[in-house]
Amino acid sequence: MNANDRCKSTKTASTETSTFLIRTYRNQTLGRAIVHQKRSRHTTQKRAKLSGLPPVGDDEINLSVKFSESNLGRETRMENSLIRSNTRVKLETPQHGQLIASYPSAEGLRHGKNALIATKASLYISHKHCQWYGIDDDDCGAFVMSMKMNTTSLGDRCAAQYNKNADCYDKYRSIDGSCNHISHKTWGKAHTSYLRLLEPQYGDGIQEPRKPVQGKALPSARYISTVMFRENDSAESRKTLSLVQWAELIEHDLAFTPVRQMVHSGNSIMCCRQDGGFLAPRYIHPACMPISVPKNDPFYSKHRQLCMNYVRSLMAMRPDCHFGPAEQMNQATHHLDGSMIYGADDETAWELRTFSKGKLSSEMKNRYEYLPQADEPLQQCQVSSNKSACYKSGDVRVNLHPQLAVMHTVWLREHNRIAGNLALLNPHWDDETLYHEARRIVIAEIQHITYNEWLPLVLGSKYLKKRDFQLKKTGFSNDFTENINPSVSNSFATAGIRFRLSMMDGTVGLFDESRNINTSLELRDNFNQPKTIEKPTHLDSLIRGLATQRSQKSDLYYENDLTQMLYKNNGQFGMDAVSLDIQRGRDHGLPGYNQYRKFCGLPAVKSFDGFLDVMSKSTVTKLKDLYAHPDDVDLLVGGMAEQVTDDGVVGFTFRCIIGEQMLRTKKGDRFFYDVANQPSSFTEAQISEIRKSTLARVFCDNADDIQMMQPNVFILPSGSNCLVSCSGTDAIQQPNLLPWKEVLAES
Repeated sequence: MNANDRCKSTKTASTETSTFLIRTYRNQTLGRAIVHQKRSRHTTQKRAKLSGLPPVGDDEINLSVKFSESNLGRETRMENSLIRSNTRVKLETPQHGQLIASYPSAEGLRHGKNALIATKASLYISHKHCQWYGIDDDDCGAFVMSMKMNTTSLGDRCAAQYNKNADCYDKYRSIDGSCNHISHKTWGKAHTSYLRLLEPQYGDGIQEPRKPVQGKALPSARYISTVMFRENDSAESRKTLSLVQWAELIEHDLAFTPVRQMVHSGNSIMCCRQDGGFLAPRYIHPACMPISVPKNDPFYSKHRQLCMNYVRSLMAMRPDCHFGPAEQMNQATHHLDGSMIYGADDETAWELRTFSKGKLSSEMKNRYEYLPQADEPLQQCQVSSNKSACYKSGDVRVNLHPQLAVMHTVWLREHNRIAGNLALLNPHWDDETLYHEARRIVIAEIQHITYNEWLPLVLGSKYLKKRDFQLKKTGFSNDFTENINPSVSNSFATAGIRFRLSMMDGTVGLFDESRNINTSLELRDNFNQPKTIEKPTHLDSLIRGLATQRSQKSDLYYENDLTQMLYKNNGQFGMDAVSLDIQRGRDHGLPGYNQYRKFCGLPAVKSFDGFLDVMSKSTVTKLKDLYAHPDDVDLLVGGMAEQVTDDGVVGFTFRCIIGEQMLRTKKGDRFFYDVANQPSSFTEAQISEIRKSTLARVFCDNADDIQMMQPNVFILPSGSNCLVSCSGTDAIQQPNLLPWKEVLAES
């Protein structure tokens, strides 16, 4: 019996929000970028200790900046030596793919250089003052945070980046995310720092990677990956690859962590020898933080690899323009605003437009519309020739794998479809109006699909039941709150949302209209090689696959395509996504898992057995063997080790981190589609049409020739989610654009 024969009515899932999230927002204060826990007795004692330190004068602060600028200038000789020795990322290598996934923009590099100077100056102050008075590293970081940049050469640069007097337009979102909050105009702006849920933990209080409670170094990220993250084929019973792919699209919309490049030349940085060995000390760039691969590694030892490339993330100046511990940059806007489609800066947005009838640039191939070709394919695909096929979109990661390229293609078509229909309804509208109105509708569709279809499956309907997350079925919401900072948290971008990688499948099925697999693609052979989606029937087959193929479970098991073959091109091996994610958490100074447990409402444990409240005994045993102390456990490792409960796909701590972010993303967005009483607000009739949006309808309307689809593509076709005709609009509703028809007053 097929899915159509078992068609039954579908029940609507309810949604729930945790009391923790509600408490979080009641405790938020105006203008603060950090969600604080209750202040402990230790914090009070720390402040008392720091208040006894003699103040650091303006002259001393200026001297620290000048010293840092001079120190940075002396790196020119070292960087030139690296260039001469050809110590750089080579094209068509796994490291090339790694660079593409974190490629810094020109604006990002400019701001990142200023942030690097500020961090070096903070380190100078720390060494000169804290060590003399016997202040420990964490306390010293808080001491340095009290010092302002305004009297230094960095002051004007920081003030310009976090410009409080920016000109703001009311009806349409800015491209770069600014002007969302009238009182805090740079909240959510691209190229600004991630937000912190907890104060960072750096080895030196300022910028060195996190250290263990005892000893000199945490266990190798790769060694943890081989012990904890073993491959095992364990598929979800109901959820499809659409859930995984949407998670990636949302991640790219909200977060983009770029890496550092050579300060003076802009060249790429390579932290390992080309043969997989470690570089001699004179060739190691200060931005390097390579991952040590054990000699007996179960996979890489066969290829004599001892070193995995890792370049530290680009830094950002603090929004308050103070010195202090390093912060990392978000190159995307912090809003759920389609920046991966439209770009996060005006230059990119303009390059993607046709300036005719409000449409985005595209290329017609075999009668179908595709993304335009990239201007610089060497920066966006693992190729060695500028003639190779590579797509251009609002986010350089568009080409990472075929399913992502397909999703970008579908949304390009959706924008142009809407713009075309709006032009028919309003022939008097100019290009600018058509573009912004179509963009406005597309963003609203993305927001509705995220909160109505995707999020309940990720966090669980029981968790989302209360009103804070529940979308209204009629009328407007009053959710927007001026003093809620929507900025993406470092822990969400670096750990929480990365759960999606464990749900990816290494074999991507190509399904025909009867939902049979004709053939398949191996993920390892298609990183940054998007051309396959232009082959006859491939785009539709991949879309059907997203709606038909089961995702893997979110757990400690990852496909080998991700733990051994990530960004593999023509060689026999690639990189390890788990190792890179663990190393990035340490690079960013994320506190350990135990502290996030406490932040989210679980007790901080003093022994590993305390983790048994959310983990299996075998998992806790492995953690004991890997780490010397419960506080050492990395957030990514602990979060993924938790058992999934209820009806979501993540455990307690990641559910908390993701939920906290998605609540601020909605409540901290003046332009969210159902917000009332704003110049940007839709009419009630328009919102009613937006509420009909589903990913199923987007697939139906923008595929090449798909005939059938189930109403909820995040769940497998079944009796309650049966395949129906795309041409009908009863089961899969289609938003009607008539409410956007502008009635002109008679002259």
